[in-house]
Amino acid sequence: MTDQSTFEPALPDSVRVLAGPGQGELTEQRSRFLAFAFPAPDETAAREAIAGVARRYHDARHACSAWRLGHGPHPLEHRNDDGEPSGTAGEPLLAAIRKRELTDCVVVVVRYFGGVKLGTGGLARAYGGAAALALDAAPVADLPLGRRFRLRFPYPLRRVIEHLLHARGGRSDAEDYAVEVTWEVWLPHSGSRGFTAAVFEATAGAVTAEEIPQA
Repeated sequence: MTDQSTFEPALPDSVRVLAGPGQGELTEQRSRFLAFAFPAPDETAAREAIAGVARRYHDARHACSAWRLGHGPHPLEHRNDDGEPSGTAGEPLLAAIRKRELTDCVVVVVRYFGGVKLGTGGLARAYGGAAALALDAAPVADLPLGRRFRLRFPYPLRRVIEHLLHARGGRSDAEDYAVEVTWEVWLPHSGSRGFTAAVFEATAGAVTAEEIPQA
């Protein structure tokens, strides 16, 4: 039995995500910056959040945004200055997300011009500061990450499987007891590496193990 996870790059057991929205407001030289942070599990959700804020504040001069998505070593990142000088809006928003080590989230900041030009440095500080207020106002959670497997084995091996799962931080999510036992189990990424090989060795090959593809 070959366990491909042995050869895969290490993935985290959890990531920090927003558990709900947050918002903040900052005023700089009479310009108002209204900031909004949202959970965004994918690009579609991120774009919908941006579009919703833009519609609600359609009279604002700018609606700048940034998102960070994904759970791998290289998250998908996007930023949009929406007409502001390049690098003065979207990048500070993204920097605020990175600083908090968040993923699967989007930040949108709308600006109402107050009549005084802030300069590139002032704009970057204002956009970044507004984004920080929104992100810090949002609840944060750790999202567990791992892999699922389907195991089939004779009932007398139940305790052996339970011990292996417990030792690797895993759990059984579904159990079926028929002629043979079928379990659907979850393990954190760190515990899943080499799991099927360990099961095979501990049971002398009496267990059939297959990974359940992610939905």
